[in-house]
Amino acid sequence: MARFVAVFGLVMSLTASASVSAQALNIERFRPTLDRFGFLGMQGSATPGHARWNLGLVTWYSDRPLRIGYADGTGEQVIDHRMTGDLLFEVGLFGRWSLALEVPLVLYQSGETAQLVNGRTSFTGFAVEDPRFTTKVRFFGEKTAKTQSRPDGPGLGLLLTLPVPIGSTSLYASEGQFSFDAQLLGDFHLLGAGAGLMLGWRYRVNERQFGVDALWQEFQYGFSLKPPIPPAKDLFGLLELRGTTAFRGRSTNTLEGDIGVRWTKNTVTVTAALGMGFVRGLGQPRFRAIVGVSWSPETDDMDADGIPDARDECPRLPEDVDGFEDEDGCMDPDNDNDFIPDADDKCPNEEAIEGRDLDEDGCTDPE
Repeated sequence: MARFVAVFGLVMSLTASASVSAQALNIERFRPTLDRFGFLGMQGSATPGHARWNLGLVTWYSDRPLRIGYADGTGEQVIDHRMTGDLLFEVGLFGRWSLALEVPLVLYQSGETAQLVNGRTSFTGFAVEDPRFTTKVRFFGEKTAKTQSRPDGPGLGLLLTLPVPIGSTSLYASEGQFSFDAQLLGDFHLLGAGAGLMLGWRYRVNERQFGVDALWQEFQYGFSLKPPIPPAKDLFGLLELRGTTAFRGRSTNTLEGDIGVRWTKNTVTVTAALGMGFVRGLGQPRFRAIVGVSWSPETDDMDADGIPDARDECPRLPEDVDGFEDEDGCMDPDNDNDFIPDADDKCPNEEAIEGRDLDEDGCTDPE
């Protein structure tokens, strides 16, 4: 009788573990930026110029992204390796608004467990994740001119993402329920380099429990840098920290750091990065490797100064149209080279004779 009770208790314990974890989950924590003017997993606030668009494919490998914990303190690995891809398309509207569609796929994953998890012991194969519709609005900062790559300077934007819950729930690629992400984006860019900050909220209708862990409402945050890498042209570094923490109810904290590079040649941009999970909550891998390529129609006037890039000697800096050498496409802050900026120079096109401009107004003093 005692043996029967022990066996019955073990069976009930395993059944409880399976039933507790038998809920749909999407464990993917990484989401690539929609265009090369963002960062790595954080979006920039700017949008493409009106009717301009971007097309991209990003793939990444995740090492040990999912582990289940049991009430007795034990646990086991559920997914050991996962290869994910994300096909994305974005189009700009009116210089401050964009719409995007992402189609993420689990290209391959492998995992075996000794106990039943979601009624199974193997999680190897291909899966379709939930496609995502995204809209972004830049409400502060310059809008993107139709011919521009992106505007420089500070900016603030709001991003809203709605996944369509039609993906595979059996391979942890869909939660099978309504959810959304809302993010506030702040950044500053200058000649391709930049820094950004993200604060966001992930909303789920229902809590999703997995063993002793659970997912519900989450607060999102991130910080990113994109410094230039001299002397190479159009080569930039990528440094990023992203994390989540409980917003309401019981959730799992995560924190990931990534380092990478981005290189652009004409219409093609290539990105490569490596990442590590510092706080490995539910769905956070130990290690991540990212490779992506994007394509966008080449702009013919990146600085929007009215001079085509083919004739523009300074394609990233706009011409200051003031009647002095306005055809070369370069700024001329001191037309007469007398070391007095044109803004303060009363004679901007006539160099003051040395020693005869005591009041430093840019004009030669009368004798």
